[in-house]
Amino acid sequence: MRIKYYGVRGSIPVPSRDTVKYGGNTTCVLIEEANTKLIIDAGTGLRNLGRDLLKQGPTGHKLHMLFSHYHWDHLQGFPFFAPGFIKGNEINIYGETKYNKSVQDVMKRQQEFINFPVELSGMMAKLNFNEIREKEEINIGPFKITSVKINHPGGMLVYRVDGKNGSFVYATDIEHWAVPDNKLIELAKDADVLMYDAHFTPEEYPKYVGWGHSTYEEGIKVAQLSGVKELHLCHHAPEHTDADVDEIQRRAQARFEKSYALQEGWEIEI
Repeated sequence: MRIKYYGVRGSIPVPSRDTVKYGGNTTCVLIEEANTKLIIDAGTGLRNLGRDLLKQGPTGHKLHMLFSHYHWDHLQGFPFFAPGFIKGNEINIYGETKYNKSVQDVMKRQQEFINFPVELSGMMAKLNFNEIREKEEINIGPFKITSVKINHPGGMLVYRVDGKNGSFVYATDIEHWAVPDNKLIELAKDADVLMYDAHFTPEEYPKYVGWGHSTYEEGIKVAQLSGVKELHLCHHAPEHTDADVDEIQRRAQARFEKSYALQEGWEIEI
């Protein structure tokens, strides 16, 4: 199982000289195994993922894309995803129905002509839309995918992806409870990697209760209780500079050695 992080920033893209090390693009992750490509979320990092795919050839790409939820920082890369505009590619899209809006409805609304010059129907790749529900098991190539819903405004699905060679848990955009969430602990049990929302520092968090985000301290609690091997901290706040994120990683590693603040472009092999 190979994982590449194309976007690890939260809320809004922030390209600047102060975010060069960790990156300014919003959330997008590629997981590959046995020639199967699984993408989780379509933040602005998706644009660079698309450019990398085109280096392998313009057509013949069969992709699977999961959405955790539909806030803009997890959607906005899709209209700039070049493989979606090329006939001969196929994208299988998975997401929840929320407030009577399916994932297809959400994607169509984002690309209404008033918002973007090319509507969803104008994309030349074959787009297949699939409903996904909490705790439903999905099998895609070598991957078994399960999910639970966690605390975030409007709700969000945390995904666990099990392959033949490893396990990965995707838990961005989570607001912790007063005690760690048992559903998340159970889902992450003995996983190789837990990708976890560290948007706020513990000192910042009390001012932002209800905003839908967490801290590295809470991520460490989940990692320890679930027996996770590595904790990957993500959803870096737009206000946090590289120096700020360096300090978050330093403090996290003092308590849980295998904690890493994610950097855009980082690749790992499980």
